[in-house]
Amino acid sequence: MNTLPKEFVESILSLFPEEAGYFFEALSNNAITSIRLNAHKKSTAFENEIPIEWCANGRYLAERPSFILDPLLHAGAYYVQESSSMFLDACIKSLPLPENAIALDLCAAPGGKSTLILDALPKDSMLVSNEIIKSRVNVLQENLTRWGSPNCVVTNNDPKNFQKAGAIFDLIVVDAPCSGEGLWRRDANAINEWSMPNVLLCEARQERILQDILPCLKPGGFLIYSTCTFNEIENEKQVEKLVLDQTVKPYPINIPNDWPCKTNDHFQFRFLPHLVKGEGLFMAVLQKPYVQDDSNKHQKRAGLNFVSKKLLPELHTWLANPLTFDYFMENDFAYAFPKSVLAVYEIIRSSLYVKHAGICMGKFDKNGKLIPEHSLAMSTALAKQIPKFGLNRDEAISYLQKGNIHPPNNGLNGWCLAHYYGLALGWLKVLPNRVNNYFPPEYRILKDIQIG
Repeated sequence: MNTLPKEFVESILSLFPEEAGYFFEALSNNAITSIRLNAHKKSTAFENEIPIEWCANGRYLAERPSFILDPLLHAGAYYVQESSSMFLDACIKSLPLPENAIALDLCAAPGGKSTLILDALPKDSMLVSNEIIKSRVNVLQENLTRWGSPNCVVTNNDPKNFQKAGAIFDLIVVDAPCSGEGLWRRDANAINEWSMPNVLLCEARQERILQDILPCLKPGGFLIYSTCTFNEIENEKQVEKLVLDQTVKPYPINIPNDWPCKTNDHFQFRFLPHLVKGEGLFMAVLQKPYVQDDSNKHQKRAGLNFVSKKLLPELHTWLANPLTFDYFMENDFAYAFPKSVLAVYEIIRSSLYVKHAGICMGKFDKNGKLIPEHSLAMSTALAKQIPKFGLNRDEAISYLQKGNIHPPNNGLNGWCLAHYYGLALGWLKVLPNRVNNYFPPEYRILKDIQIG
C-alpha cells in the first residue's frame, strides 16, 4: 500500500489511539470478497459459503471468482457487494416502516444498496432509486433490471428537485459521496487522491445534499446516512449538525453485542478494517420529528396514458399476477406498475426525470401482440408458464456474448426465456431454421473474453 497521508494518520491516532496500530496493519491486508443473494431468485450458488452476521442473504467468499463469466450474476441471482455496507439490511429491518412504504436511495449507482433496500422493505413497498450523475444512471438501471423487482423507479435528478414532489418518503437512504478512506484496500491508488481540502469539499457537498433532501422526508420518517470514510468531519460532525438543528433526532436500534462494529449510542455505527471482514463504513439512523408539514398540499400528478382495454388481455398473459398491476404507454412501450403505489409514481412522474419505472414489458406489433423487452424477462413478476430454453454454461456464455444458439429439437417455437439453472437470462425467439438472440447488445459480455 502507498504511504498514508500524514493528516490521515494523525486523524486515526486521535480517533482510535489504542487500536491505531491494528488499524494501520489491517489496511495492508487483501480486500475480502462478499456477495448478497437475491431473495426472489433462488439459486444454490454460494448458499454454503460463510454467512454475514447482519444480512441473512450475505455471504463471505473464500476467493474471488470470475464474476463476469458466471451466468448467474447476469441472471440476477446475486450482487457482488462489500460486507460492511450490508449492515443497511439490519438497520432497515429494525425500523417500524408502514406497509406500502415509499423509500428513496438518493445516491444509488451502481445499485448495491438499492437492490438490498428492495429486499429489506416491507411487502408491496416502492423504491425510488436515484443517481445524481447522469453518466452513472445506465449501470444503475442495468443492475436493477437484473434484480427483477417491479416495485422500483429509476431517476436521474439533483436532490433539490425532489422538493417538487413534497414530503412523500417514509425512508431516505443517503450513501453520501465522500473522501473514500474506507475503500483504500480495494483501490490503493485512491490514497494519492486524498487531501484535507478534498475532505472539506466532501463535507460541503454532503451538507448540501442533506439540506436539499430532508424536506422530502415525511414527519416521523427515517433517514439513514452513511459514508465509506473514517474521519469525524464527514461522519459524526455531519450528523451532529442535523441533530442540533432539530431537523432529525437519533433513532437507536438494538444489535447483538458480538457484531464487530463500534457504537456508543446505538444510532451511529462504525465498521473498521481491523475488526470486521470488510471495509470501512459509517452509518447513522435518524428520524424526522412529527411536525406539521404542508408540503404535500399542492402535489401534482402526471396524467398517464393507460393501455386500452382491448390490449390488456395480451399483457395479462405475460405476468403471474396481472391484476395487481396497472398498465400505461410511454414512448411506444407498455409498462406495468404495481397498483398499490401507482399514485406515488404519478407524483414522481409529474415533477422528476424518470429513467425507468416498474416493468418495461415491450412494444405491440401491428396485430396487437407484444414484442417483449429484456426488463420483462428479468422480472420476478413474470408468468411461470412462459416457455423456457435451457442452456448449459458454454451456451449461456455464448448467449450473453450475443452469439449464435443452435435450434432445439424439443418442439419449442416463438418467444422463449434463455434459462440457466432455473433463472432467466433474457429472450430468445425460436424460428423454423434458427434462433434469434435478443440479449441487449449494451449488456453483452465482450467477445474477447475466454470461456474457462
